Amino acid sequence: METDVVQAVAQHAEETLGKEGFRYVSAVVANCKMLALDLEARGDEEAAHLDMEALTIAAYLHDISTASYGFQDHHIKSAELAVDFLRELDVPEERIRKVEQIILAHTTVVPAEQRRKVPLETRILYDADKLGRLSGLAVVTSLIEFGARYPNRAVTSEVLAAILRHIEERFVELYQSLNTAPARELARDKFGKTLAFLDGVIEHLSGATPV
Repeated sequence: METDVVQAVAQHAEETLGKEGFRYVSAVVANCKMLALDLEARGDEEAAHLDMEALTIAAYLHDISTASYGFQDHHIKSAELAVDFLRELDVPEERIRKVEQIILAHTTVVPAEQRRKVPLETRILYDADKLGRLSGLAVVTSLIEFGARYPNRAVTSEVLAAILRHIEERFVELYQSLNTAPARELARDKFGKTLAFLDGVIEHLSGATPV
């Protein structure tokens, strides 16, 4: 059951981010809960001590600054805004600091050998935030972003193939950066399908003869 603080945070996120932004962070919250439950079911010792309320609050607020300030260094500004809002709710300072640290670190890629040194809440939020970016929809989003950034650039088959290769490389890096086994398992199927799609399109654009 959600606490009064979590309900207030969710309402604030919805009012600040709007319909689309809130839909995304709500999906991240759901992913966090799913990953936490999966880890607990696997008997993960850290999951038994997980601060679910802090994680949920951080998940709702991790993008809170983007509506007004964009995505540049959004983890820093979102953490600042989260601290300010939680203080208005008279949340204990220890809890506020924990939420702040989770948000500040949610964009950081941690080497595999160092992941156990990072709080589980942070690892879960990172994974939950990235799961939605390992699908075919993310390819479309990337192409739209490219078009917006270079509106006057002619997109030849060679240019498009190069863009898709870059997207493919980023997808591989993103998948490899996932911290938890449940996240990797959830991502594996759609990740594989997306890579197969990209390989097929790149092969076609390059004029290669299908094997």
